[in-house]
Amino acid sequence: MTHLIYPRSKNFLPLILSFLLTAFAFAQEEKEVSHTIYFTANTGVEKNSVSDQVLGKILEFSKEGQDSSTVVVLGNLTRKVGYPDKDNGRENEEKFLKESLLEPLKGYKGKIIFIPGKNEWNAKGHKSIDDLESYLQDNSEAKFWPNDGCPIERETLSDQVELVMVDSQWYLEDWDDHPYINNKCEIKTRKDFIAQFKDELKDEQNKTIIVAIHHPVLSNNKKGFIGRMGGFSSQDYYSTKMQELIGQLETLAEQFNDVIFVSGNHRNLQYLDDDGVPQIISGASHKIKGARAKEDKGHYASKKNGFSKLTAYKDGSSKVDFYTLEDNNQFRLSFSKNIKSKRITIDEVDWQDKSTYGPTIKASVYTEEETDKSGLYKLLWGDHYREVYSKKIEVPVLFLDDLPNNPVAITEGGGKQSRSLRLRDENDHEYTIRELEKSAVRFIQASIKDHYVIDYMQNTIAEDLVKDYYTTAHPYATYSINDLLDQVDIYHAKPKIFYVPKQKNLGVFNEDYGDKLYMFEAHVGDENKDLEIFGNADDILSTKDMILKFQDDKDVKIDESTYIRARIFDMLVGDWDRHQDQWRWAEFEEDGKKVYKAIPRDRDQPYSKYDGFMVGLLKIGVPALRVMQTYEPTVKSTKWFNDAGYPIDKLFINEATWEDWEREAKYVQAQITDEVIERSFRENLPADAQDETIEQIKVTLRERRKNLVDITRDYFEYFKKHEVIVGTNEDNTFNITREDNGVTRIEILEDDEMVRSVVYSKDQTKEVWVYGLDGDDTFKISGDGNRLIKLKILGGEENDIYDFDRTTKTRVYDYVSKDNTFKNVGIKRLTDDYDTNNYNYTKKTFTTSSFLPVVGSDPDAGFKAGLTHVWTKYGLVRNPFSIQHTTSLNYYSATNGLELNYFGEFAHFFNNWNFGIEARITNESYALNYFGVGNETEYDNDIDRDYNRVEMQQWSFAPSLMYKNNPNLSFYVKPLIESFELNESDNNQLIDELPIGTNDVYRHQIYAGGEVGLNYNNKGTLIAYPRRGIELGINGGYKSTIDSEFDNQFAYVNPLVSFIYPIHESGAAVIATKAEADFIIGDQYEFYHAATVGGNQSLRGFRNDRFLGETSFYQTTDLRVGLTKFKTNFVPIRLGVTGGFDYGRVWLDNDNSEKWHTSYGGSVFVNGFNALTANIGYYVSDEDQRVLFSVGFRF
Repeated sequence: MTHLIYPRSKNFLPLILSFLLTAFAFAQEEKEVSHTIYFTANTGVEKNSVSDQVLGKILEFSKEGQDSSTVVVLGNLTRKVGYPDKDNGRENEEKFLKESLLEPLKGYKGKIIFIPGKNEWNAKGHKSIDDLESYLQDNSEAKFWPNDGCPIERETLSDQVELVMVDSQWYLEDWDDHPYINNKCEIKTRKDFIAQFKDELKDEQNKTIIVAIHHPVLSNNKKGFIGRMGGFSSQDYYSTKMQELIGQLETLAEQFNDVIFVSGNHRNLQYLDDDGVPQIISGASHKIKGARAKEDKGHYASKKNGFSKLTAYKDGSSKVDFYTLEDNNQFRLSFSKNIKSKRITIDEVDWQDKSTYGPTIKASVYTEEETDKSGLYKLLWGDHYREVYSKKIEVPVLFLDDLPNNPVAITEGGGKQSRSLRLRDENDHEYTIRELEKSAVRFIQASIKDHYVIDYMQNTIAEDLVKDYYTTAHPYATYSINDLLDQVDIYHAKPKIFYVPKQKNLGVFNEDYGDKLYMFEAHVGDENKDLEIFGNADDILSTKDMILKFQDDKDVKIDESTYIRARIFDMLVGDWDRHQDQWRWAEFEEDGKKVYKAIPRDRDQPYSKYDGFMVGLLKIGVPALRVMQTYEPTVKSTKWFNDAGYPIDKLFINEATWEDWEREAKYVQAQITDEVIERSFRENLPADAQDETIEQIKVTLRERRKNLVDITRDYFEYFKKHEVIVGTNEDNTFNITREDNGVTRIEILEDDEMVRSVVYSKDQTKEVWVYGLDGDDTFKISGDGNRLIKLKILGGEENDIYDFDRTTKTRVYDYVSKDNTFKNVGIKRLTDDYDTNNYNYTKKTFTTSSFLPVVGSDPDAGFKAGLTHVWTKYGLVRNPFSIQHTTSLNYYSATNGLELNYFGEFAHFFNNWNFGIEARITNESYALNYFGVGNETEYDNDIDRDYNRVEMQQWSFAPSLMYKNNPNLSFYVKPLIESFELNESDNNQLIDELPIGTNDVYRHQIYAGGEVGLNYNNKGTLIAYPRRGIELGINGGYKSTIDSEFDNQFAYVNPLVSFIYPIHESGAAVIATKAEADFIIGDQYEFYHAATVGGNQSLRGFRNDRFLGETSFYQTTDLRVGLTKFKTNFVPIRLGVTGGFDYGRVWLDNDNSEKWHTSYGGSVFVNGFNALTANIGYYVSDEDQRVLFSVGFRF
């Protein structure tokens, strides 16, 4: 036996450490470099800039290095003026760019990439960026990406490294300032950009992905007092729009491996990471701004000029080096960090030998413990198909190397619910295996886009509830659809069910996949276009690519009949989840045109069963849940059932009439016979799965088949009420003819060739949106028909001609800044509002209606119970909706008071101004508090609370104009009228001694007046746990009695300042404060118009409206500390405490009081999931103690 001898002397320790460090360094040097990237930014500064030295050193490094390299300049290439017009200094800026950027990099050995920053948008936005791109690329070997003022671009740097470039300023800009923004881009919305960013990460997930973006997603920059609270500019790191952007990007990055962000907006050098997402900041080419490095977390920050170098190795690891410019004018390596470890290899995963498995195995989706629910649970949430999920069924065992051409796993899927792997065989055909057990935490994460929650939600009740929700869909019945689709001649992927063990062909994915039930199917993509099941197509396109083809090429045609048949089939089997990603499109050449046939995929929701009391209750308050309908002989609401598929229907079904829909419905009825139904279930489902639930599904399927024409008719009538017709991106002529009997004919021509021709009938259609898209379009209206359909014509991009012989019931929408030609147009709305003018196929006209309960408690008003109804319409013009009506009815137990409130809002009454109507009425038992007038009125705690209650009937009405163009800023102006009539009861005796106003307080008084208000608020929702924010507001007005018998008139001003300041950068501890004053100008007013303090919103230890005068002021302050954050069985919880102090007073003429009233106390709060906070507090004053409960915080 060999024995190891350990040295006893401590002198050997330094030698051992030295040896280990040398060996580690040698190992680093031995690793093969895949690619090297140098990063800098902010070269667009003349004074005190060292950018020429930084770029010179990068150039020197590139010439010395033996490996392929790239230099990326991360924005702010130009000076603050941007890239001006030719007449406004462009020549000077080009000279500057040549001297400061292009010349220093001349001779660089490798790729040179410039990305835009804030400065590049400062001149004329994307227009100047286009011109700048041309100049830089024409005068150097560099590339300017993303190009054309678009948001994202991807470049392959090596087999192991991918560079994703993002223009973050594109996201932050106000698009209404740039009428032509996105006109050269495939991405037209911020939502589409986020989706594309996720696709880029998903497509390249097996590589090191470097995201080059001007603004950082993480930063330890010193923010300043205002900046730390969110600031007033979108450039502030904690601003609403910035957090919206970087929150989504970081959340997506956390779902993938090896994503590194590199940014340059912050003028320093930093390295930091959060939950495994590294961030490099390399913007130190001139005057530096400070940053605090959290060295205990391995972070780095430097106040010196310099740059960073990122080395990516072929084994998947990477390293960042920071070089700083020292006082001796030499660069020094100041910090180095290994960012990622070596990726897992095939040698690190295990699997069992094939011989341990037979040809079949018994398995279930869930365990019996997971589906064992109590009787009460089942009453509330239903039975679903829960028992089927834990029933073991016998299925074939699948080893991939037994299949033809030996498919192997190549990458993970990125679905919102499912865990899947993509496989590729030796013929480059691709397949998918997808777990039958869906991922609940992925579903939750898909709903929460701005922070990562997957790790926190595992093994919680929330996860269990979502997993139980999945049992609403039958786990095996979907496989019956194979034969049904074959019978009606619709292409599909023919999924089958297998048990897939961990095995060699799963490779490194064995760590997370295998040993479960899986669905196996051919992947619906262009790599499988030659498969018979997809018709040996010429190509297979995604819906996103199909839309681009449809808009770009007049010779593209959708096979509407096949698509309608597929959508009718969805209704037959009850599959409501048919959004755009659930479709692919097979391309065929027919008579010189490209014809596309629909291929439905991912059947998740057929034959669903949404029983249970809670499901129905939730649908009342959450309209989006109404898509979930139990599979029954008919469809309760075809509108909601088809909500997910409606946008694609509206895009691709243009010319079909009811006769076409009816023909397809009858065809499906005829083909899906009882015999076909029996065979489909018998031959495609495992024998163990064919139980009573399957028998019931078959019964319902036969009954629904009988009703299929009626179901189709119901959806057709809803579908035709609002129509959308879209031209192409070329020059189009729209010939619109008004014919007799309510018929409107629209023909779209391109180069005198018919693109589309559609006939609409007033009997079916109320309104048509006509989109011109890109190109110089001409719109003509002629004809003397009657019963006209409303037309809304949107010219879109470029310069259009409008020539109408008839303008009745026609409205034109176009950009005000464009040079359009209006020969004869009636009503036109010209605005640079991007949302209105831009075509978005997901935009539709629809309404929602929801009811929400209101419950609360107040020591003065008693128990509060109410109901709020919100009706919202979304049409073409929105801000953010078209119309919204909110009605609430509340009951207060202390006095049996009733309060009815209404608020209506109508978007874009004129540009960015919404019109509002506010109304309120109470019964005569509705009460206010009154304690007398003055700052030191007496209070007897022994007297019943009714003594200070004043019952009165009130009503008010106020129309308003509200300016809304910024989610944080609002301005309104409104006239108003209001009424007060006191209830003369015994408990109003204090009012008899009222020293202000008139003696007519008991008489019915009606006031008229007006009010204006301005408010800035970036706090976000107070029902959560706001960690920072600012609110500044002021409103003022004038009111006067309208009856000459009274002489009450006064003005008022109400300023407000509030902020939440994070003591700790994370917001775990904050100071929250609110100061508000109320000034009554004039002395003719009644007590109910007076300035007051006291109660839940001000002095929390006093009763509501405790002190009354003509001027009031209070400040209420909390220290809020999140003590601990922990994971529970329900949701992640943050437990915290607050300490509060309030002070305030009122002033009145001839009142010499100098007293300031104070109260103090604290609360305990529990925040769940960063979404909802329960807060219970206890507050004390010198005359009362109050226990207050609130959902969230009051300021």
